Amino acid sequence: MTQSDIFINAAFDSISRAESFSVNIDQNSDETITIPNRGSYLMAFFVGTVPRGSLAMADTGSDLTWIQCLPCTKCYNQRIPIFDPRISDTFHFIPCGDNSCKRVRRNSCGNVGECRYVVHYASNSSTQGAVAKDTISFNNSYNGRIIKYPNTIFGCGYNNTGVFKPTGAGIFGLGGGPSSFISQHGAEFGKRKFSYCLLPFYYEQGSSKLKFGVDTQKNRIGVLTTPMVSKYPSTYYYLSLVAVSVNGIILRPDESPVGNIIIDSGTTTTFLKTSWYKKVEAAVLQAIGNQSVAVRYPIRPFRLCYKDGSIMNFPNITLQFIGAYIELKLSTLNTFITLEYDLDKRTVSFAKANCLKE
Repeated sequence: MTQSDIFINAAFDSISRAESFSVNIDQNSDETITIPNRGSYLMAFFVGTVPRGSLAMADTGSDLTWIQCLPCTKCYNQRIPIFDPRISDTFHFIPCGDNSCKRVRRNSCGNVGECRYVVHYASNSSTQGAVAKDTISFNNSYNGRIIKYPNTIFGCGYNNTGVFKPTGAGIFGLGGGPSSFISQHGAEFGKRKFSYCLLPFYYEQGSSKLKFGVDTQKNRIGVLTTPMVSKYPSTYYYLSLVAVSVNGIILRPDESPVGNIIIDSGTTTTFLKTSWYKKVEAAVLQAIGNQSVAVRYPIRPFRLCYKDGSIMNFPNITLQFIGAYIELKLSTLNTFITLEYDLDKRTVSFAKANCLKE
């Protein structure tokens, strides 16, 4: 696909994902978020005593990490070998009465008393299997050492169907719920804190960075920090977006801004409620003025499009968050930025960075 195709598909995936967030929040549904196609990020890790490499989508909108496991009842095609628990001496299933099982949403008892899990996605995809523990490890890019996290709770998926892509073996849960990797091991890497620096999705070389327990705010200028809001479900990271500014015109939501937006690594585009978005769109139209005429039939799902090269002065668009003393300025090129979550302080921080160098 071309870069345009990838971006359009990512926008449609983001719409589905945003709609599934609403279902979870408003109806206390057992359905979880949808699975994005492009615009997502795969993270590398190892599983087991003899470390077996794996790749899974890094997802701050999910809690339970799961990968496909042998023997499969029904597994989708994946490019890397499917994990075989029999080759790991440290692998063991969790009994359904164990406290670790209770940390997993929608757990149940299997035929031999093992803890079972099931996750349904809004894209008519699902994963089912047993809840287990094993050593999850990472290759430290700074010194080449393997960092191990024994007894990590994860899902061993035996029945996985839907729109999962062969590039990944599953989902790596970085959400705020009790079964996520962050909640399990935050104390072990010093603090429940992690950050990621994401390259634009169209980059074909270079890799994004994911750091655990590292204070990447030190010696950095222009860091914006805003508190996270505790809401149901605990998986999601809620922020409070007070206003959007377009060339200095302040545009506020009609409702209370407290906890009104979710920050999510698996959603490519940012969404506002319709009434708020229309204010922003009108301000953008006014800022651009008559120097260029918007395309009459824009490319779906976008509402406001201009011919390439027809805009001479792009409007300055900034975001204002509660508790932040500076605004987050959005680049005209993209909105991929450095994010940092501090779950002990319950804050999120933003700062500019060169993801290829850091």
